[in-house]
Amino acid sequence: MKKLTYITLSLITVFALSSCKKYLETEPKNFVSDETPIFDAISSQTALRGVYRQLGSTGYYGETYVTLGYFPTGDVKNLTTGGAANLVNVNFRADDVNFNTAWTAIYYTINRANNVITRVPDVQDPLFTDAAKNQVVGEAKFIRALAYFDLARAWGGAQIILKPTTSIQDLPNIKRSTLDETYAQVLKDLDEAEAVLPDAVNRIRATKRTVWALKARLYLYRQQWALAEEFATKLIDKPADYKLLKPFSSWFANNVVATQESIFELEYSAINQSTIRAQMQHPTNGGTYRYAPTDKFVQLLNDPAVSGGRKALIGSVTQAGNTLWFGNLYYRKDATDPAYIFRIAEIYLIRAEARAHLNKLSDVDGALFDLNQVRARAEVAPSTAVTQQEILLAIENERRVEFAWEAHRWFDLARTGRAKTVLEAIDPNIKVEAYELLFPVPITQIQLDHNLTQNPGYIGN
Repeated sequence: MKKLTYITLSLITVFALSSCKKYLETEPKNFVSDETPIFDAISSQTALRGVYRQLGSTGYYGETYVTLGYFPTGDVKNLTTGGAANLVNVNFRADDVNFNTAWTAIYYTINRANNVITRVPDVQDPLFTDAAKNQVVGEAKFIRALAYFDLARAWGGAQIILKPTTSIQDLPNIKRSTLDETYAQVLKDLDEAEAVLPDAVNRIRATKRTVWALKARLYLYRQQWALAEEFATKLIDKPADYKLLKPFSSWFANNVVATQESIFELEYSAINQSTIRAQMQHPTNGGTYRYAPTDKFVQLLNDPAVSGGRKALIGSVTQAGNTLWFGNLYYRKDATDPAYIFRIAEIYLIRAEARAHLNKLSDVDGALFDLNQVRARAEVAPSTAVTQQEILLAIENERRVEFAWEAHRWFDLARTGRAKTVLEAIDPNIKVEAYELLFPVPITQIQLDHNLTQNPGYIGN
């Protein structure tokens, strides 16, 4: 067990507060008050925008949760004192503010979704049809499903709260559910959302297709390979709507807006900026440069045989004869880059992994076919893998470079149980304990709620 020392943090409530004060201003659309009541069609839509806004908050997909997916991967180095140093070294601590920030942001999102799901069905407004109500509720249920999925893959079983709360005193007296129960709630919300959402392209709002993307990911994590393949195929079979774009950078660089690469992403604006860009970009590009790719990862991304066009995911500046590398996914100097939640590249690689486990290995209609689609888009030669294990390893390595700055790599290594083997080979200074495949429950939250228990292996029950 790694030695942990705890500090007292200021208590942060898990849930957003609400009030009966009417919220009058609804522009800009992605900046919505927590205090929005729900009483008609317009206020219902305003409240739903608030759910999306919270999903993209700095603590969630706007920065912190995403960085939890790539800090502890051996591919990132910390450039500041403190900050992400313990995460980068896979020295997980229950008093690390990053865990508390992400946990809190996710539960804020759940509470906002609960508010919409609970109150919208009772709205009396002749202009607000049942179909329109159902769509609003369906979108909120999708977001709640994503939030509980993200809790589950990061921390294991969650406290499942399905009603809105206005204060810490309103919290239901419940303990954490099991991992299976948490994933079951995710699937229940997805099934109910799928039943009412439209089968349409909308890259910034939840639809049936967004549900299919999360179902494919969920079934991959649950090792239900046939279902993962089925739901991935639903999206891949719509090439007019979703496709792998060339060159690789064309889906994110040069101020492009939602492209066919994207299944679901979150919007930002000049008023509601994404904070993640500043952390990784060099000051010459308007960033603060708090972390950077390691030398080994730079070498990998610059290798045309491995990465191809994905070298665009890093950039460099030369100062005093030294070349300094930085992450380059977040490209826009006005910090309005979207947060990418689902891309069609992930769906191809989900299906490839599922098919490999089902022993469908063919380069014509099996795992190798899907893997090579992603490689071809990146201008990389077809994989030379042959056996099932070789193909699974090739998929793992493909995901590493394809999603260099997205919230996948750590969770991939944790769900497959390969974190220790892979990370200690990358950097002998990294030591991964078995219990660290789940993050520690933030000590602040345990202090707030006596029903919360710590994950095994960590101090701080």
